[in-house]
Amino acid sequence: MKPLKPSARPLRASLAWIGHTRSAPRLLADVVTSFEDSDDFLLAPNAFDFDFYVVQLAQRGVRGIDLVRLIRRRSPAGIVALGDAAQNDFVAALDSGADMVLPPDAPTDHLVAAIAAVRRRLHTPSTGTPRPWTLLEAHAALQAPDGTQIPLSESDLAIMGCFADAEGGKVERRVLMERLWGTDTEHGSTENALHATVYRLRKRIEQAGQALVPVHAVARVGYEFRAPLVRA
Repeated sequence: MKPLKPSARPLRASLAWIGHTRSAPRLLADVVTSFEDSDDFLLAPNAFDFDFYVVQLAQRGVRGIDLVRLIRRRSPAGIVALGDAAQNDFVAALDSGADMVLPPDAPTDHLVAAIAAVRRRLHTPSTGTPRPWTLLEAHAALQAPDGTQIPLSESDLAIMGCFADAEGGKVERRVLMERLWGTDTEHGSTENALHATVYRLRKRIEQAGQALVPVHAVARVGYEFRAPLVRA
């Protein structure tokens, strides 16, 4: 494999490679997770928590174009699609939310350069300060930056309270489980319950009309709220 050019450096984060028609180059990111197909990906508990996605549009299961659309609805992460322009994949992938489309046989240095270009665009500082999310504990609600108030269940409120306490930091699974069910719970049984509880919170925010849901899993740690959050 030829060396990477100085302008094409690996992504210093996590990347999901979705598709079986080609192996994922390990040089693309610090952590590269490969999924055999779209079904395998969608069954993963952290499917929408990666920092970047490479999606092969030729998929078994859910169509690649539809998979790009699903990822874009749930994540602001960069997406590079691999598709055949002769089959009209180019326009369809961009319309569905991909940031860039490359041929399926694009060399590794092209992929690395494309990922770097998308990351530069995503991380360009904005001119304004984003409005925060607001936890309205007295009203058991979460207010989105657009002013929408999202009613919270008791468990939702407990999780959001942990995020507010963390002040932008990561919250360990143990902390969340103890806040939800106390210290006398069995670790194994509550892991799945915690995942289901966080999933319901994510769905509640999404169904309130929010394009991006800031609740994300953190591998080997727990969860975090990737947006400014204040109490009121």
